[in-house]
Amino acid sequence: MVLTKINNKFFNYYIFTCLVVSIFFLYHKFQYPTDWTTSEWLINYQGGFTRRGLIGEILVQINSFLNFEIRNLVFIFEIILLFTYYFYIINFFRKVEFSPIIILIIFSPLGFLFPVTETEAIARKEVLLFFLYLLYLSSILKGNQKLTYSILILGLPIVNLVWDGNIFYIFFFIYTYFISKIKINKKEVIIFCISLIPYLISSIILITTKSNDQMLEEMCKAINEPCFGAMNFLDYSFKDQMNYGLSRLKIVYLIRYLFIFLICFFPFLFIFYDQKKKIEIFLGYIICVIPTFIFLYISFDWGRYLNVLYIFSVLTLIFLLEIKKIQIKQTRLVIFINEMLKDKSKLYFIYIYFFLYLFAWHPKVILTDDIGSLPYLRILDRIFDYLIA
Repeated sequence: MVLTKINNKFFNYYIFTCLVVSIFFLYHKFQYPTDWTTSEWLINYQGGFTRRGLIGEILVQINSFLNFEIRNLVFIFEIILLFTYYFYIINFFRKVEFSPIIILIIFSPLGFLFPVTETEAIARKEVLLFFLYLLYLSSILKGNQKLTYSILILGLPIVNLVWDGNIFYIFFFIYTYFISKIKINKKEVIIFCISLIPYLISSIILITTKSNDQMLEEMCKAINEPCFGAMNFLDYSFKDQMNYGLSRLKIVYLIRYLFIFLICFFPFLFIFYDQKKKIEIFLGYIICVIPTFIFLYISFDWGRYLNVLYIFSVLTLIFLLEIKKIQIKQTRLVIFINEMLKDKSKLYFIYIYFFLYLFAWHPKVILTDDIGSLPYLRILDRIFDYLIA
């Protein structure tokens, strides 16, 4: 059976391939004058304090000594970030048992493949948040409370200064911390809440921060380029962003992304729901998911932010399996799939479904874009185009 041949070794090759192809695509796009990913990392504090400017400021300061073309420095940073992130992914998944349902979840076109298929999502700032979440989950698994609280006290506020979108995913940090506890005492709750104070303060500061034209001009002088991409949205308030998103919203887009959400997140919803501690597991996950819809309400990159939610969901699922808070084998969905696999007359239906789901389609980054097709073929086609260009 083909599904039984997919194991940790295959997964490691898969992730390594994603890394190599991502770097290859980055190399061919980071010099584009309007490359959005580059513009995000170049946001800095040279015109004054602004949202998402910490990494850009660090790169500007480093470049004052090295005197590189700053885009090259951004590219080097992106490579280091991707290497670190994918290394931790491989390490985090080393004990995973690749059952059919896990294969369906991990190799989903909305999962690790998404940024490779949609190059505008490669090495975006949420990768830093994924890495922090991996460190956080690993610290809980190892019982390293010092690292856990260090991430809450220092890591989250620092990442907040890099990408303020993480506010919509903070409940995953809360959920996994408390669900890992056998018993929760008042002292732990108080310490945890106190640990979040620096993060909350940084969030309030960022929400009330808005750039102006003069600040943007000074920022862009520091990189010797005109403002482009994400830089031009720093002077948008929360209300401006909401109006920008709503002005482009149509019923057809809502239907499309509702379909994408249901088909991709159905396994998570079913697995979390079909547990003995249903309220603790399922409702906790739903509480984590709901705030992310607010992000969609004020944004335009719906495919990208569904991918962020999906990666958080995958990492959370693996974590819950590791601490034995959920049991997959006893869920009705897994039992149904296993019964189908045993029945030769129904086996082909499973293979057809797996093939269509994993290989025939993929979501796009932008809200207005239609659903894509044949992601692996598109990736190969793009590689070929770059090689002969």
